[in-house]
Amino acid sequence: MKIPKLDRRAIQSGLKNFFTKNTAIKVIALVFAVLLWGYVLTDQKPVRTKVIPEVTTSFEGEAELIAQGFCVRGDRNEILQNVSVTVRAQITNYAYISANTINATVSLRNISEAREYDLPVQATVNSSLGTVQSITPATVKVEIDQLVTKTIPVTTSFSGELPDGYWADMDSLTATSRLDITGPKTDISGITHAECVVDLADRTSTIYSTFDVTFYDKNNEVVSSDIIVGTLPSSTVRLPIYPMKNVPVDVEGSLVGSDNLAANHEIINAVSTPATVRLVGDQATLDAIDSIQLEPIAVNGMNTTTTVDGKLIVPDGVRLLDDENVSVLLEVREMIISKTFEQLEIQVYGKQGRTEVTLGTASADLTVEGRYSLVSMLMRSEVKVMVDVTGLTSGTYTLPLAVLVRDEAATVELTTTLSVAEVTVTIVQP
Repeated sequence: MKIPKLDRRAIQSGLKNFFTKNTAIKVIALVFAVLLWGYVLTDQKPVRTKVIPEVTTSFEGEAELIAQGFCVRGDRNEILQNVSVTVRAQITNYAYISANTINATVSLRNISEAREYDLPVQATVNSSLGTVQSITPATVKVEIDQLVTKTIPVTTSFSGELPDGYWADMDSLTATSRLDITGPKTDISGITHAECVVDLADRTSTIYSTFDVTFYDKNNEVVSSDIIVGTLPSSTVRLPIYPMKNVPVDVEGSLVGSDNLAANHEIINAVSTPATVRLVGDQATLDAIDSIQLEPIAVNGMNTTTTVDGKLIVPDGVRLLDDENVSVLLEVREMIISKTFEQLEIQVYGKQGRTEVTLGTASADLTVEGRYSLVSMLMRSEVKVMVDVTGLTSGTYTLPLAVLVRDEAATVELTTTLSVAEVTVTIVQP
């Protein structure tokens, strides 16, 4: 029998017709394939495995552990490291499984003594999305220590400075002086004291708040607060802060009898030590105070400089920060008066032999100033204006004038003023 020879063109034409025609058959085939795949997913339930990295872990049963008098010792971030969990799940749940749907724990139950344990990591998948196949790492090392409570002293210190015009009442400071701390016996036993630091910068009102504390060992080295079990202790501090003002002490306004001193005497200076004092109180009250008075100081008949004690009168509504007793210096002296002698002849000293001396100005006015008892008694005959020509040869000179009032001691004590300070002197020697 003879086999007919295949026509290449006929074959190509048949394939083309199959793929370009019979559209309805193709659609039916596609729908059938989708239905078949749905059947496989829903009825046959194929499964796949999924690895979820970086799953966080936590302790389970820690409350029961603490109730038995034990606790975990060490840095939890180092102990409870993230794990990788392999989950087996139906393919329909595959996309929903993530680190958020997995709960990984380390159980602390059934622990009865303080030592190091190698505890397994357990994991479950939320909502039955799958089952855990493996966990990496599968165990963690956990050190268990006795849970103890210790009472330690707390000191309060301050940093920064209050703004100008404010004052902190340290005498009224109240703060936590002792704290109870709870944690692993090995660590807690090393803590000896704690410190609370309060920053005073920008504080303008009473501080009443809680502050964190820093823990120290016997060598004054800082101990991390991470070892504390439960709520971290804090210190409650109350420190009153008030507006403050420096005001001068008004001495002159406190003197009684200033116009009745010893005859011809006067007060030239009246100052207190300290010259200013600090007041605290309501800002409006302080703003109305410009100075502070002293209880009256009698100066009747006073004739010498003296120092007396004074007592401040504190205005209502404010508090005096400094001592209410001050020292008051009263400088008393004779009144200073002046006297003028007009047209005093200028006397020439140091003239030799028959030398002729001619003055450009023959006289000068002299004003003498000094204490009353000395100046008031001066007479014209006790006052001299002089020019000294000792050792000078023929010629014309401009020479200074000198004054002698009674004697050298009186002259030094007094203040003298001439109408002319110098004179022209012509000398002719024979």
